[in-house]
Amino acid sequence: MQIFSANITNNNNVFGHNNPWADSPYKRNQQVLVGLTTAAGVFAGMACHAKYKGYSLNPTKMFKNIKNSYWGKVEFDDKPVIIIGAGSCLGGLTGGYLIDKDKENRKAKMRETLLQMTNISLPIIFTTRLAKWGQNLGNKYWDKNRPKELHTFRTKVPQGIFAMAGLIAGVFTANVVANKINEHLFRQGKGRPVQASDFSAHLDDICVAARQVSNSKITDYIQKLVPIALMVAGNEVGNTTVANADS
Repeated sequence: MQIFSANITNNNNVFGHNNPWADSPYKRNQQVLVGLTTAAGVFAGMACHAKYKGYSLNPTKMFKNIKNSYWGKVEFDDKPVIIIGAGSCLGGLTGGYLIDKDKENRKAKMRETLLQMTNISLPIIFTTRLAKWGQNLGNKYWDKNRPKELHTFRTKVPQGIFAMAGLIAGVFTANVVANKINEHLFRQGKGRPVQASDFSAHLDDICVAARQVSNSKITDYIQKLVPIALMVAGNEVGNTTVANADS
């Protein structure tokens, strides 16, 4: 296995979303191994959540009635996203450890794991919680004594507004927390402000916010891609080194 030298520099991009493949110094077969362990972690996370929710893990039963299976029924809100995201990061970390024994590079991967979990968890928590507050406000004020047919529309308007506010607040809060982790726990500098590109990785949060306005088939289909999107985090963890942590 190839070992890389450790030249520690201050990280000014603790909350960015690098291209883990383009920035990776590892060979193609090593990157593939990280991808496989990341995928295994994602599937393990999905399996744990499916079992917790009472769904069968028997492939025959799943494919026989896929509409009523975990994949067909699950909504990727805060709990499944955090569980699957943790599986992705731990899978990527496992692959990263397998391909690189350098202590400083492994430390960089561990740091990236914590930062990625901050990036995954806080925005989705803010989005779902504020969406719930918006729903409660809509029920209490907007729909009070209103005709039943107006209930859905009038409730979902504040839900959607609050969900989007939660996404924005969550990204900014995660940025602050990530920078604090970077500065105080890893002694790696003060980080950077939020950039527009930071919102690109939050497919899960965007889907949650969109579903508050409309439970359409389009948003339902898009949210099925959330586990795939979460694999980016694990691949970033596994491909992170001291050298490319600042890229």
